[in-house]
Amino acid sequence: MRTPNKTFCLALALAAACIILTSSGLMASEDGGGYDAKAWKDFGLRVMNFAVFFAILFLLLKKPVKEFFRGRSETIARTMEYLETQARNLEEQNQVMKRKLSQLASEREGILAQFERDGAKERDRIIAEAKRTAEQIVRKAETAVAQEAVAARRELARQTGLMAVAIAGEVLAKNVHDEDKSLIMKDFVSQITRLPARR
Repeated sequence: MRTPNKTFCLALALAAACIILTSSGLMASEDGGGYDAKAWKDFGLRVMNFAVFFAILFLLLKKPVKEFFRGRSETIARTMEYLETQARNLEEQNQVMKRKLSQLASEREGILAQFERDGAKERDRIIAEAKRTAEQIVRKAETAVAQEAVAARRELARQTGLMAVAIAGEVLAKNVHDEDKSLIMKDFVSQITRLPARR
């Protein structure tokens, strides 16, 4: 920081002194008709007093003020550097987050596509399993119906045979006489005697 030169300081001190004296009216003579020696002497003493005070004040405050402004400048520079670093870091983080968001979007699309493929496969598997189960049920039902039909035919044949025997028995009981019975018995016995003997 540049220090002001002595001429500038003296001019500043004189200007301040003139302003003070003019405003207080000390430079005017008692009769109001100009300026007298006493007033000039008083003016000179005041200017010198002010100049000494200003010089002392300047010498005393020069270093602290300079240090204050230097420290303030350094603080501001450090703060600006820190803020610039933070801005760069935030920009990098922003770029990283944008990349991550882009990756997440593509991953989400991939996951959704995989879910759709898996769902289609699972749907096809369930449909195929349902068809197999339905075919098994139909085959079992057809087998059961066929078995029931065979059993029903057998039962029908058995019942028909029993009914035929019963009807034949009734017919024979009505139409066969004792003579017919003895002929049937003789015929039966003769047929049995003609059968080969079992060994």
